[in-house]
Amino acid sequence: MERGFEWDEYYSIMFRVGLVISLAFVLLVFIIFPREFFYQPYVPKKEIHTILEQLPPELEQIAEPPPVERPKIAVVSEAQSEEEAEDVSSIGKTEFSEIYKKTEETEIPIVPFWKVEVKPKEIYLPKPVYPEIARQLGHEGDVVVEALVDIDGSVADVRILKSSGNPELDKAAMDAARQAKFTPAKQRDMPVRVWVSIPYKFRLR
Repeated sequence: MERGFEWDEYYSIMFRVGLVISLAFVLLVFIIFPREFFYQPYVPKKEIHTILEQLPPELEQIAEPPPVERPKIAVVSEAQSEEEAEDVSSIGKTEFSEIYKKTEETEIPIVPFWKVEVKPKEIYLPKPVYPEIARQLGHEGDVVVEALVDIDGSVADVRILKSSGNPELDKAAMDAARQAKFTPAKQRDMPVRVWVSIPYKFRLR
């Protein structure tokens, strides 16, 4: 039985023959043209010359535009007569309609002491200075000052909750309360203001 024509075998043979011919052609080119190719930059056939021409005298004598005069500002001076004074005072005033935007004011709430979740604690509570007049007169007394503790722990305001009956002692107690420092009070994890009571006793030894 005769063997049929096989295309796979024929294709394999032709591929090998073509590869050998291609390699031989490449080698032949390197042998025939062994030199390297150098590319030269393009050189124009005609040279370009720059020609400078002098401007005509008419263009050189063109005058510059005159400067723009600024408007003069009216200045009130000492008038020699009443008529000149009236002319100067006749200048009208320019009115501008300005728009002012009012800033938003955020008021920090003041919470009662019994309602505050985190109470303020004393950090610095100075002693009041005994008034010299009250000391000389032998005045004693008890004062209760109500201080408004701000969100930073400082005292924002003071007032007398219980007076000693002596204005000098009351004033000394208020001056001492203004210098006091506390830890901030908090309500729902937010700093708030709160009134606290500070008792003072004035005694002579």
